Amino acid sequence: MRVTLRQLEILRAISIAGSISRATRQLGMSQPSVSQQIAKMEDALGVLLFVRRRSPRTELTPAGMYWASSAERILADVDAAETRHLDLFDERGLSLSFGATPSLAGRFIERVAEIAVSVPRISRFDHVWAINSAELTEKLMMHKVNVAVLSAERLEPHRASLSVFGLFDDQIVLAVPASVPEDIVRACLSGINAPRHIECLDRYVDIGDIAHWSAKTRNWYHNLLPGAHAYFGCMTHETAVRIVAAGLATCHIPMSMIPNLPDDVRNRVRFYQLEKIARSVALAMPKHLNSVGPFRDFASQVSELFRDEYTSERLGLSRLPLPNNIVN
Repeated sequence: MRVTLRQLEILRAISIAGSISRATRQLGMSQPSVSQQIAKMEDALGVLLFVRRRSPRTELTPAGMYWASSAERILADVDAAETRHLDLFDERGLSLSFGATPSLAGRFIERVAEIAVSVPRISRFDHVWAINSAELTEKLMMHKVNVAVLSAERLEPHRASLSVFGLFDDQIVLAVPASVPEDIVRACLSGINAPRHIECLDRYVDIGDIAHWSAKTRNWYHNLLPGAHAYFGCMTHETAVRIVAAGLATCHIPMSMIPNLPDDVRNRVRFYQLEKIARSVALAMPKHLNSVGPFRDFASQVSELFRDEYTSERLGLSRLPLPNNIVN
């Protein structure tokens, strides 16, 4: 018995996702089927690929790490060969999957689709949605996405396999219900004659660890609004700001999210600058796609679009400064 490409795909998925359960969702397979394929691979190799212990994360043995690394190289070569074949011999053209989180696609997805239509040889365009950049990175590394726009920090462990192009720095802003007078917000943040019993300022929305800057958010509240606690929890920035718009709490969101909000939500929220909290946004794609003209041209035009459009001036955003004595 020999190791199969399917077994390598499964091992790669587990290595990227960090657990068998997460990998099964990405692969669209049942857990028993995944476990059976791993058992067959271990039997063929005569080694254990995973440490058997109860843990949320699946830990690879030294042999497992070797084969996970080998799987990435082998599958990248196969993917490159198949893509190159389509480029050279398939008259139907190339299928392109573009991934972006809601805060980074937003109102620009139609512009991205127009770019795809303008590039010769692209015969199909799919927008692949992911709830956050971590999930999108998994899809990118598992070849479910060709090109993605996402937080650059999530790409660091995978730069050897990806071409990464920096786009812009996305400032994080403080969202406050517009129903709270600005002078009260400033007084609370400065700590000078701070008013009491402003309930929405005593609560904030925690988005968990979907954003790499979540720890900075918690630290900011601890230092500047120490009376506030993470009363609400949710999984998306849009949900967080909707809770703020209802007058119930405050939250931190990326500046790029603001233009994607419906007018009825934006009109009920004020945004304050937090210049020292930001995320770097990048475009990424597997390195071998740089040699395929349509993908290279698409990535180049999308990069130009995002660099040009995602500025506060072009987005027409209005952000208020924090009080001068506030260090954020």
